[in-house]
Amino acid sequence: MEPKIATIGLDVGGTKTSGVLLSPEDVLRERERIPTKRSSRESVVGGILDVCERLSERAEVLGLEVAAIGVGFAGFIDFSQGLVIYSPNLPIEDLRLKDVLEERLSMPAFVDNDANVAALAESRWGAGRSVEHMVHITLGTGIGGGVIIDRQLYRGCIGTAAEIGHIVISAGGPLCFCGARGCFEAMASGTAIERMALEAATANPDSPLARLRDRKGHLDVQLLSEAAREGDPLALDIFLQAGYSLGVGIANLINIFNPERVVLSGGVTNVLDLLEERMQVAVKEIAVKPSRESTRIVTSELQGEEVGARGAALLAMELSGRFPVPE
Repeated sequence: MEPKIATIGLDVGGTKTSGVLLSPEDVLRERERIPTKRSSRESVVGGILDVCERLSERAEVLGLEVAAIGVGFAGFIDFSQGLVIYSPNLPIEDLRLKDVLEERLSMPAFVDNDANVAALAESRWGAGRSVEHMVHITLGTGIGGGVIIDRQLYRGCIGTAAEIGHIVISAGGPLCFCGARGCFEAMASGTAIERMALEAATANPDSPLARLRDRKGHLDVQLLSEAAREGDPLALDIFLQAGYSLGVGIANLINIFNPERVVLSGGVTNVLDLLEERMQVAVKEIAVKPSRESTRIVTSELQGEEVGARGAALLAMELSGRFPVPE
């Protein structure tokens, strides 16, 4: 009797490397998580290989054959070559990760952007499972995303499409880490909200916001949301600004892709109630009416830290040719 088959999926970020062993139908068999060893290129790759090898050993014990490996990597990815072009949070540049994994582990490997694999998981198992066209936006420290067209990930000519966080929504606006000004990420991410809070506290040293910063030593999104809910006008204004910027970005994506769903995920969705009113105002002002009226903006149905790794495992399932493709 042939062994049952499974895939390994990894989510490689700036702080942690998560891995899962996944059977078809999203059956999680094993999980592994280690801090990302970010001291060097070699240490990052070593950690990835270590997680893969541990999960492969567990698959053997379970009587499972690992058919392929999928990796969601935080950075700019040339999907056609399995090449990590550049990672902003790790010492990685021009790494042919696909080749490294296939040579060391002797099985097919597929490497994609971390937000792309999260979008794939959302499309198959989450809020996009009933639609053909979807835009997935991850709202966290930064802004990422993925685009599903006819239930397929849209990657562009080399696989670097859907860098949603770096569409410019305010020309000449705040500097983004990518070097441009006024990017979606620089206007509506968790980092952008925290930057605006610090600027407001500095400009208004006698305000409750400034006193909160002095007492806590920092101002993160959670602290700011508590201040806003207690009626702090500066905190409320920051969420109004960020909410409008979020809506501008979403409206542009609606105008370009005409999706049935825009799915929002990530830590910033925890304060969506403070952002939503102005977000909807911007969408109504900017998105063209036919596209706007055919789109629903919803939050992710997938929870947990392993969404990216599961999406990467799903990527490997769909591209290895060993599994039926989900309808």
